[in-house]
Amino acid sequence: MGMMSSLRRLGKRRPVLGILFVVVLSIGLVGSYAIFSTPKAPVAPSESQAQAPDANQQAEAMQKAAQEQISKLETDIANLQKDLQAKPGDIATAVKLGDSQYNLGTLYLFVNGDQEKATRTFKAAVATYQQVLKLNPAEKGINLRLAGAALYAGDSKLAEDNFQAAIKADPNDNNARMTYGMYLASMKGDYQGAIDQWQEILKHNPDKDLATQVQEMIKQAETAKQDANKSAANQPPANQPQVNGGQGSGK
Repeated sequence: MGMMSSLRRLGKRRPVLGILFVVVLSIGLVGSYAIFSTPKAPVAPSESQAQAPDANQQAEAMQKAAQEQISKLETDIANLQKDLQAKPGDIATAVKLGDSQYNLGTLYLFVNGDQEKATRTFKAAVATYQQVLKLNPAEKGINLRLAGAALYAGDSKLAEDNFQAAIKADPNDNNARMTYGMYLASMKGDYQGAIDQWQEILKHNPDKDLATQVQEMIKQAETAKQDANKSAANQPPANQPQVNGGQGSGK
């Protein structure tokens, strides 16, 4: 529970990097770093768009769609579990099951606010991804999937081990380095470690949009690192006694 609470509070504690990290994890399996691309200019609304329902109706429609997606995923997971029981060695089915469990966990957490169900579902995803690893340790993207599920399940060590394993398996994997850097900055306060990961992305000749976003994130991490250093410098030594100003020793 503590790990999930920490993830949900990131936006308040570290507004930019924290929010981005939660968004990356929550879209499901860190599917693409395209979410960091520069937003496109808004398109002028058409006449029909101008007559769109009010905010409450839109919120209700989104909630209804989310609940329908939850129901669909629950059904899909039940069917995939049956399929996997029939064919325990079917890697494609196992990956699909883990992905469905992961995405259902994010909906339980961020749509329904049900941490208990979410935790249980993320733990199931962890177990499924670990089964995939046993079947094929070289399965593409499996370590990054497992890292995200483990983080939400509350196992930060397993998450970090698999972030590192994903990078070791493919040092040119920008998704892995991007997300691991966010984990280091947002969850551990290791801004230099995050900067190191993002600088590696720049060495891999990313496209212009990605390079721009990575450079901005490095700048943000540098600022956060400086602020953290200043804060630490202003703290009194741990063993230094507190001085009670304005109080004499008494006579």
